[in-house]
Amino acid sequence: MVAAPVTVGRHRSRHEGPRHVAIPSPPAGQRAPPSGLERWPRDPGPARETAPSTSAENAPDADCAAKLASPPEPAFSPTRLESRPMRTEVHKFGGTSVGDGDRIGRCADLLVAAAGAARIVAVASAMGSTTDDLLQAAEAASQGDLDRAVDATQAIRTRHEDALRDLGGVEAIGTSEAVRVLCAGLEMRLRGIAALGELSPRARDGIVAVGEKLSIRLLAHAVRQRGSDAEALDADSFLETDSNFGSATPLPGVADREIVHALSPHLESGRIPVVTGFCGQGPDGGTTTLGRGGSDYSATLLAAALDADEVVIWTDVDGVYTADPGIVPEARPIPHLNYREAGELSYYGARVLHQRTIIPVAGKGIPVRIRSTLDPKTAGTVIDGRFTRGSHPVKAVSAIVGQALVSIEGKGMAGVPGIAKRVFGALALADISVTMISQSSSESSICLAVPETQATEAEVALKRAFRSDLSSGDVEEIIVQRHIALLAAVGLGMAHTTGVAARVCGALAERRTNILAVAQGSSELNISLAVERRDADDAVRAIHHAFGLHRLDTGEDTTRRLDLLVFGFGAIGRELVRLVLERSGHVRNRFGLEVRIVAVCDRSGYLLAPRGLSPDALQAAAVAKTDGHPLASRPGAVADASPSSMLAAATRFRLARPILIDTSDAADADQLFVEAFGHRVDVVTANKKPLAGPIAVWRDLGRAASAAGRRLKAEATVGAGLPVVDTVETLRATGDVIRSVEGCLSGTLAFVCGELEVGRPLSEVVREAIDRGYTEPDPTIDLLGVDVVRKALILGRMSGLLDGDAPAQSDGLVPRELTCSGADALLARLATYDETMAQRITAARAAGRVLRYVARIETGRIDVGPREGDADSNLGRLEGTDNMLIFTTDRYSARPLVVTGPGAGIGVTAMAVLGDVLRIAAERAGIPEGVA
Repeated sequence: MVAAPVTVGRHRSRHEGPRHVAIPSPPAGQRAPPSGLERWPRDPGPARETAPSTSAENAPDADCAAKLASPPEPAFSPTRLESRPMRTEVHKFGGTSVGDGDRIGRCADLLVAAAGAARIVAVASAMGSTTDDLLQAAEAASQGDLDRAVDATQAIRTRHEDALRDLGGVEAIGTSEAVRVLCAGLEMRLRGIAALGELSPRARDGIVAVGEKLSIRLLAHAVRQRGSDAEALDADSFLETDSNFGSATPLPGVADREIVHALSPHLESGRIPVVTGFCGQGPDGGTTTLGRGGSDYSATLLAAALDADEVVIWTDVDGVYTADPGIVPEARPIPHLNYREAGELSYYGARVLHQRTIIPVAGKGIPVRIRSTLDPKTAGTVIDGRFTRGSHPVKAVSAIVGQALVSIEGKGMAGVPGIAKRVFGALALADISVTMISQSSSESSICLAVPETQATEAEVALKRAFRSDLSSGDVEEIIVQRHIALLAAVGLGMAHTTGVAARVCGALAERRTNILAVAQGSSELNISLAVERRDADDAVRAIHHAFGLHRLDTGEDTTRRLDLLVFGFGAIGRELVRLVLERSGHVRNRFGLEVRIVAVCDRSGYLLAPRGLSPDALQAAAVAKTDGHPLASRPGAVADASPSSMLAAATRFRLARPILIDTSDAADADQLFVEAFGHRVDVVTANKKPLAGPIAVWRDLGRAASAAGRRLKAEATVGAGLPVVDTVETLRATGDVIRSVEGCLSGTLAFVCGELEVGRPLSEVVREAIDRGYTEPDPTIDLLGVDVVRKALILGRMSGLLDGDAPAQSDGLVPRELTCSGADALLARLATYDETMAQRITAARAAGRVLRYVARIETGRIDVGPREGDADSNLGRLEGTDNMLIFTTDRYSARPLVVTGPGAGIGVTAMAVLGDVLRIAAERAGIPEGVA
């Protein structure tokens, strides 16, 4: 980017942060509008207290950028303001906020409430569409259509009288007379314009200012009706400006002095001055207007002159948003912005605040708060000098359309001094503003953006300036490309984060959006890109989503975080939490990630802390759960039985690489998984039910995970702590073909069979398995073989052996009629079967055989049940809770591959879940936060 940063001093304030900021200078040769830098005090004003909660870096807007960078000159500040007893606040109300009588009443309520704790100055815009109506009336008069102009005047008067009638009150007659006088004067002006057939800038400003003059009289009336003293003051009687009608600049020093002289008597007497925004007084006494964002500018001018504590800009939105909500419906208000961030966003299309508005308050450290009159309880956006990175370096994405790219290209430009000066000099002479600059490292091309309305003028000016170079071939061509939009990803935190530009470009590449030009300053305040207008909205959405801006800022850096959401807080869930806390140092050292458990959930409700639940809180919850108390009973818990609610609540925040862990036995968890993928959350599950259901559900889960770029890991569903799924994935990924799988898939039933071999009764062994936590919550799931069938289905699908809803041939370890609900009742029934089972074990032993519960999976077929096998076979030698899987594949045919080890128990299952978490961590560790 062709812009050399200049380091300038900042004013002292109580805000923490750097004492210097880098602001770009305008490109060589670029003419800047009159900056009026001399007006700003160099002597630091008093520091400001800021409630909790800019420059156009890539564009040569020298006026605004320089003013934001420059410290103010000493302003007139009489002694009486040095020892003021209360805060001073300036409240500005936009046109929609004063759009009718009811809304004006709300504004008056806000002013009266604020006046209880501070000295208040109010600034108001014109009602609703009044400014546009006045402009149309003036144009109509200048074209000789006086009737239309007069009709517009009458409509404006009626609108204000209707609003006044809604407000009511004993003073309504006096205010009504003021409205009548203003409208009569307006009509006289319009008749004069019609007679002359000309609408001068001076006359236009005089007419447009009538809207604000009408508005403040109604607002002052409403304040008085609520028992507070207020007076309407026209700024064109004291706010001194130059004579640049339509975009006037306040006079340095003079304006500050006159503001204080005009307003301090009202403040000292406890009166609320209600001042016209947008207006000033020219050197000849005529009314001037301050241009785009003029009413906001008026508010910050008054605040700076009065040395106010805060500016509150009331509008119809909840603050500055992360993007235009019309383009990105999920956009959210930003709690805090730095002055420079706010200015950059406003330059690149954010409509809430104009860049020039920041200039008066930035030098004095006066915070600006954007709030909504429609929802005044919301905190809004605070804009001040602090740097708060939050959970992401990018604060927002903004865009401006109606641009054109102009490229000057030629090999003869390389290494030739003064080329850039000639380019910008030619454009400055043609009074053309440059909105973005990009230059190739070879210096053989310069690309710049200009407003599309000035594209032809820019082309003509440059071809004229480079006429001889075009003839000689040193400059080969000057190309103009219209229908361009400029995008900006803005945030001061970019300077502290690597890979931001890569993520911006990557997000657009995923949407197949072509980037025409890129610019970024050395301060890394923003990254600006030029794209075709037709791609602009999609590009904004892509960048917004890539950085997770649709989620709430946790207020904490998440660059190297791994956030876990645990669904199911039974024995396995609690053991997993213990393991995560115990192994957090290992995760940090191996992957460079700080693992946090941000939510835990059971059937009663959930605990949620976006910055991570503390180890003490997790331990206390685990102890309470072990003692039989549900999570909903814990302090701060949300009593909601739906895990979807927990997921939705957690993913409202900008989490880092989030993983949902399911250690429950919920039958409908597949829907939760799909929701998680939609929120770009990976899933690890120990719950077999979602994966062992209909094949259509299995396929839907796979498609949903793939479409979202998420991972679904399920090692614990098949072999508990054994690397069964990992083995299957490795075999298939390396091209092997699995022909069959046979073995013991239940550590619980392996334990039962082994204990039966030593002569223990069935009912006694099952009781011990329950006590040790080997069984499912419902032990009949194990005894009937249901758990093994589920594992076999999952394994068969992962192995490629089952491609549909294959029927499973299964027999339970015990007859179905023995099973029932309730452990005690079940054990009582099993006791009646103890002798029968003992006889079966004895008969098998006599034949040199042992009883094992075996599953066999072949192409399109599952066979599960108790089987007798040789005592010296692989399966016959199993002990304790060991599982064993025998894989016959194309590579392992003569000597099948055997995987064996413990297959039941809380510890090994939790270990398997953590293993899957670490596999995802390894994959995501190289991906910047916010992408996940």
